[in-house]
Amino acid sequence: MTVILMKTSPIIYRTRLFTVLKGCHTFFGTFLACKKQLQREFCAGQRVKFDSKYFCRRSHVVSWNAIITKYVNVGQLEDARQVFDKMLQRDVISWTAMIAGYAKNGRMEEACQMFDKMPERDIVVWNAMLAGYVQNGRLDDAHVLFRRMPKKNASSWTTMITGCFGNGRVDDARQLFDKMTQRDVVSWTAMVTGYVQNGRLEEARQVFDKMPQRNVVSWTAMIAGYAQNGQFEALKLFSEMRRSGVKPNESTFSAVLNVCARLAAMEFGKEIHAHIAKTGYESNVFVGNALTNMYAMCCSNDAETVFDQMPERDIVSCNAMIAFYFKSRRIDDASLLFDRLKEPDVFSWTTMISGYTQNGYYEEALKLFIEMQLSETKPNESTLTSILSACASIVALGQGQKVHSHIIKREFQHNLCVGNSLITMYAKCGSVDGASQIFKQMNEKDVVSWTAIISGYAQHGCSMEAIHLFEQMQLCGMKPNEITFIGVLTACSHTGLVDEGLRYFDSMSHDHSITPTVDHYSCMVDLLGRSGQLTKAEEFISKMPYEPDTVVWNALLAGCRIHGNIEIGKRVADLLIELEPQNMTPYVMLANIYAANSQWEDASRLKRMMEDTGAKKNPGCSWIEVKNSVHTFVAGDRSHPETERLYAALDSLFAQMKAAGYVPNTNFVLHVGDDEQ
Repeated sequence: MTVILMKTSPIIYRTRLFTVLKGCHTFFGTFLACKKQLQREFCAGQRVKFDSKYFCRRSHVVSWNAIITKYVNVGQLEDARQVFDKMLQRDVISWTAMIAGYAKNGRMEEACQMFDKMPERDIVVWNAMLAGYVQNGRLDDAHVLFRRMPKKNASSWTTMITGCFGNGRVDDARQLFDKMTQRDVVSWTAMVTGYVQNGRLEEARQVFDKMPQRNVVSWTAMIAGYAQNGQFEALKLFSEMRRSGVKPNESTFSAVLNVCARLAAMEFGKEIHAHIAKTGYESNVFVGNALTNMYAMCCSNDAETVFDQMPERDIVSCNAMIAFYFKSRRIDDASLLFDRLKEPDVFSWTTMISGYTQNGYYEEALKLFIEMQLSETKPNESTLTSILSACASIVALGQGQKVHSHIIKREFQHNLCVGNSLITMYAKCGSVDGASQIFKQMNEKDVVSWTAIISGYAQHGCSMEAIHLFEQMQLCGMKPNEITFIGVLTACSHTGLVDEGLRYFDSMSHDHSITPTVDHYSCMVDLLGRSGQLTKAEEFISKMPYEPDTVVWNALLAGCRIHGNIEIGKRVADLLIELEPQNMTPYVMLANIYAANSQWEDASRLKRMMEDTGAKKNPGCSWIEVKNSVHTFVAGDRSHPETERLYAALDSLFAQMKAAGYVPNTNFVLHVGDDEQ
């Protein structure tokens, strides 16, 4: 038998010194000695060909089966078939290896042809065909084959049960399980896993509790089910597992650490960490990733300790650390770690963009999104919602529209979360029509969709449209939530619809079982204050089940300013000054009330109080987008490179306004020092 190599490596070259191998066992031993090198050459795309003139000997079947199996394992099915076709003698293993190879690679027609030609079949090849149908989503064909099987074992039943669960046919899976005369731990575990995968945890637990015997896979399947749903029961079950004497593996540790992360149960996580250290799993990369993520989600510096001590790190642990750095507001550390990644994945990019957005680095988020597109990494749903949030925060409508175009190109426009983010972006950027168009085009709407469009209309003074949508929402059977009511109460406030606002407020608890929060009370105080019902607003505050915060008092003070009520205004302003003596807002608002009533001495007294206490007003800030660049302006700031031209344009506008006869209303202007603020 001659071994012919397309490209010879040193180890194979030495093998060629024996061009004719006498006896099957000599060849097979040499083949196994070269196994690792052969696999490397297979994976490198090289070919190994064999002379067929010695295939006639029956004793060679075992060797050639090993060669076929090796070809199948590395995906070289054509070469495996050539060897198979030239074999003069084959056994059931030869046939099974080829059939399993075709099935594994989705070539079921060829697998069927070979199966039909088999001179004799055993339970193994029947199960191989059955698994092939299931793995390739052909469950109906699997059922037909299953009924044809002359004999079935636990593996046959378990394969069918797994297939039914995988296709959402939960009841069919249960019927098959009930028909089994002999069940092993694998079939019981398949039932637990199947129920978990279909979100039916109660039924999974019922099966788990009835199991006559459990192994680590059974325990891990049930724990993982609870962990995926963030249920504390996962931690209780893990403790029960340890008491039963079953030793957890890396999958168990990863699942239970995941639920610790979601529940921020760091103390329990530390106990698990100690157990991991004792069992030697600390160096396992998957366990290390889970530990890093758990500490990162709990905002513990132990995340950095675990990460630094990991003997091997992958992209998962790096992404967890980037998220941790952003949560700790260590923006530079997050950027540095990201820059060190050789091949950041979509989660790396998304974590960075989301982190920048959540920490107020909106322009950096936009720049990184552009960089991500240039890297040809395709964004996912979370990436798009994060970057749309950044666009909304700085009113970058042009950038938001570009992201919208990218969403259409990537066919994300029908994604519910992305659609909701688009509504919010357009609304916050002032394009209510754009928000409305997105809302109307959405195939599916949830409470977030309705709330976003109602709030958008309310924020831009389109109160009647907001109220109409709120009523329409309820007619469609969609129940409003706490945020929806804030939107509709805001709409009532801007339109002065006091009776409607009171009715909606009362309906929260009476009709929707929603307990009003301090934010809802603030909206009602604003509604009553704007309409001039200041005494009623003050009474409303006194009946609040919460301690009123500065937002509530400021809402009442704003109403006093609008209607020039000195008595209530002074009382509220004094209270706010006592709560926040460094905050300039109550000073300014009360001074405006005095100015509106021509009480200049009292206004001057407030001015001296501000100077004595050191109260300062945060400078105003605004953004504008020009040619895809966002420009930020702060009151009194002259750092912009076009400052001279900007101020020249302002002077020109002021001159034109004066020439047109415009006279500014200075009744509500507070004079501080020598300048008007």
